[in-house]
Amino acid sequence: MKRQLLIFLLTLGLVTGTVSAANGFHEVQKEEYWVSWDGGANVTIDTVLYSPAELLNRTKESILEVGIENATKLFASQTAQKLAQEGLTLKNATAEIIGYNSTGPLETIVRGYIPNLAKYYSYDGTWEISLDVLRIADLYQLDPTKINGSVMLENTFTVHLPEGARVTALPENYSSASNGSYVKINVLKKGNEVVISSVIYFARGVTYGDIQKIYGKPRAFIIQYRGRSGEENAPTWGMEILNNITVERNQTLFDSVEKYLEPESYVNYLKVQIAYQGVDKAEQALYQRYAEAFQRQGVAVKGGRVRILNLNGTGPLIVEYHLVLQNFTREVNGSYVYAYNPKLELGTMQFLNRLDANVNETKVTRIKLPEGAKFTEIPNDIIIELNGNRVTMKVEKVRDNEVLIKSSVFLRYGTPLKDYQSLMAKVPDEVEFKYTLAEESSKGGICGPAFIVPLAITPLLVRRRRG
Repeated sequence: MKRQLLIFLLTLGLVTGTVSAANGFHEVQKEEYWVSWDGGANVTIDTVLYSPAELLNRTKESILEVGIENATKLFASQTAQKLAQEGLTLKNATAEIIGYNSTGPLETIVRGYIPNLAKYYSYDGTWEISLDVLRIADLYQLDPTKINGSVMLENTFTVHLPEGARVTALPENYSSASNGSYVKINVLKKGNEVVISSVIYFARGVTYGDIQKIYGKPRAFIIQYRGRSGEENAPTWGMEILNNITVERNQTLFDSVEKYLEPESYVNYLKVQIAYQGVDKAEQALYQRYAEAFQRQGVAVKGGRVRILNLNGTGPLIVEYHLVLQNFTREVNGSYVYAYNPKLELGTMQFLNRLDANVNETKVTRIKLPEGAKFTEIPNDIIIELNGNRVTMKVEKVRDNEVLIKSSVFLRYGTPLKDYQSLMAKVPDEVEFKYTLAEESSKGGICGPAFIVPLAITPLLVRRRRG
């Protein structure tokens, strides 16, 4: 989570650029959560800034300048805004500032209520609470390499679980160090109370390399427990793709329609961003990206266009592609091969713990060869399921020179990483469609790799796309 004191300092412009901190930057933060069985939690975040003196004095002066009432409102508002960026809502937020008119440390306290701090996963009947024990979110804004001194962040996270909760997993104790800088994490359970302590220390002169070494292995710090069922709030990332690949004598026509369906809030956000950039510029940029990616794979792009549709209407964002290609498929031992990825490029997604959304993608690809050509080998259908997750591919031979491939991938909200990996391990990375061309149709020498790159505007679904 983004924390309120750093937020306020950034708002006032006090932790930007190089900060002189001869006696070091020292902050102690205590967070306490009282969690109920609906997943909501009352929260208190208590932060004390001890040094450097220069920063303390400047902060106190700024608080006096804006007024204590405005300063407390600013703390509460900024904390709520930052939590919202992480998908958390802080309700009934109040703030308190202590020591702003003294010579001692500066203490800030924010209290409020966070609905759905704990998330319920019907996948395995588990509740989970994820905590930013390493203060990663704050360190995006507080750059330790630009502070002329050491940085010490001492943190205690106390979580009071609901009565009757059975803890099934806790974060492990953890430590990592580089050139005098380090992080140390200790986890302790007392009945239904879980206390996680972390110390984050960056020595004076810490480098980005040191930070990368310390934080180089991403990990999630999660408390898991069971006891009662709950309600899921599961967003769905939905997408439909329709591809038509028409192989001609001297070229291949690639026509695609991509429909970005949900979540509605994100689709609308994308529309706003594209409109702000300008539709023409966005279309030109997408075309250029496709052309460059094809060229890197040895596929020549003779021409084409990209159109972005339904930008001002309700419903999905639609992107149409028309590309004229040469060397789209490759020739192997006298037979032409089209390679297809039944995972729909969803086989290498990166996440730490669980899928935090349903993923629902369908693709229909029609491949039509010239008259006189024919498919000599098509892959078998694929149906693979694991705990409600599914990967399917059905191939229909419409005629000798035309096939229709219907694929879908559905991944459940809450699917653990190991189950996702197990599912994808059972699905081939690619299957091959083989065909021959009539002598008069093959003079164009259609060969080469078949790669399509994605629009990649949906963060969860960033991957390389093929037709």
